[in-house]
Amino acid sequence: QQPLNQEVKRLQKQLSVSEQERALLQQDVQRLQHRLQRAQHDARSVVSQNRWLEKQTSKADRILTRAVDAERRKANEEMGRVRESMRGVLERERMLMRGRMAGGSERRDAVGQNDVDLNKGTPKRILDGVKIVREVDQMDETNVESDGTWTAM
Repeated sequence: QQPLNQEVKRLQKQLSVSEQERALLQQDVQRLQHRLQRAQHDARSVVSQNRWLEKQTSKADRILTRAVDAERRKANEEMGRVRESMRGVLERERMLMRGRMAGGSERRDAVGQNDVDLNKGTPKRILDGVKIVREVDQMDETNVESDGTWTAM
């Protein structure tokens, strides 16, 4: 009976150790399950934030693209206006040059015909809707330059 009692004590002790190990393993399993749930929650949160950020980036890109397109359109329109204005200026210069070239010897005969009679007043010139006057003729302190150049009014 004594060897049998010893065997029972040994088995009881082994059972106690096994139960303690089982309890520790259950605690480990619970701790690991909790960490897994937290990691899954964090992963879902990151995925959700990434989707939101992608939408915001996409929205910002669309806004930026619209703004760039609007500015590009405005710049192109302004370039068109400048181009047309330059064409008008060049055409007027060509006409003036043709007039000067064609004038040649006749110009020497007609000296004084194009001179302005200061006693008669100044003729008003309008080119492309802009009135041109000499500053000395206008005598307006807001437009007077010291060199007597022409000013668009």
